[in-house]
Amino acid sequence: MQEVKGVLKMLGSGSTSHRNIGSSFVKYNTIEIGDTILQKIVTAQSLNDFAERGLGQEVTLFLNGKMLIAVQLADGKLYYWKRSFLLFVFAVVLSLFLVGAAIAIGGATGSFAIPMLIAAALIFFTTKPFIMQAVSYQPKLSALGGISLRG
Repeated sequence: MQEVKGVLKMLGSGSTSHRNIGSSFVKYNTIEIGDTILQKIVTAQSLNDFAERGLGQEVTLFLNGKMLIAVQLADGKLYYWKRSFLLFVFAVVLSLFLVGAAIAIGGATGSFAIPMLIAAALIFFTTKPFIMQAVSYQPKLSALGGISLRG
């Protein structure tokens, strides 16, 4: 989890997308905080409301790759995006499916090395951010006194 501290100078142009009922996301092209420029950052719309409150103030942004997962405002209050446990379960099931597919392909071709490497890469790149947020980052942010917000 990366922390970026500074005065939140700009939340650049962004677009909102609605996926499931009660699940909305904002994708920012640019965020300027202190001397740092962040690009192509995604966050939950509920967390975005608190990020907007921090404009012009000293804040800390917590990032999971290209996802803004928490904002600590100048008053010390910490707000974080709490991902659904079902998303974590989906990531684990997807991982098991990919491993099963790799085993089936390996059995059919007689070589397990390449299909397993491909499955491992797919698992790593597609599910790691979700698993890390649910298993590692959310408990840390909660322990810091963070207020959880649903996506």
